[in-house]
Amino acid sequence: MPEKNTVTEVRVPVKHPDRRWIYINDEYVFSLSEDIFFSNPLQVGDILTDSEIEHYQKLDKIYRIKEAAFRLLDYRQRSQREMVIRLRKKGWAQEEITPVIEELIELGYLNDLEFARAFSHDKVKLRKIGPIALRYELYKTGVDKEIIDNVVDEIYEQFPVDSLVQSILKKKGINSGKQLDKKEKKKLVDLLRRKGFNWVDIEPFISKLK
Repeated sequence: MPEKNTVTEVRVPVKHPDRRWIYINDEYVFSLSEDIFFSNPLQVGDILTDSEIEHYQKLDKIYRIKEAAFRLLDYRQRSQREMVIRLRKKGWAQEEITPVIEELIELGYLNDLEFARAFSHDKVKLRKIGPIALRYELYKTGVDKEIIDNVVDEIYEQFPVDSLVQSILKKKGINSGKQLDKKEKKKLVDLLRRKGFNWVDIEPFISKLK
């Protein structure tokens, strides 16, 4: 009979050839990614302590959390808070996620300032939203207020508010001096407010309409 915690088989599963299934005393106990296995090789006959088994399991869990994080980043940039929420939804515990988040930040894969800049550029350029809407959208991603303040100032230097309003009006076929009745003006104001513009941004254009 093999000693306690003796590795009795290392199997390459057919459906997951990038992993190694580790059998201890003829029972499946845990699996390892190929990368972790080759960095920490196990052979039939190796005897592991309970703490060593826990260490291997922890290494693989962190590896799988990283894989999930990189798949999310392949789709688009994420804020730190977004990444934590998405990983939590996948079933990982906060204490398991935290070291992965810290490593991603250190390596530059998570950067809330750069995320907020890219996020804002896309929202403003594609959707023509105003400062109120952009602040709310950024707030939902969980980035700090200081970052939000700085990025909002930056983006509307690149895309001036008056140019955005003009673009929206042009798309609606409304030019300066066009005659609109009270109901049409209200409808236009409501549209611009929903887009996230302040009255101070809207009023100069409305006042030019007859």
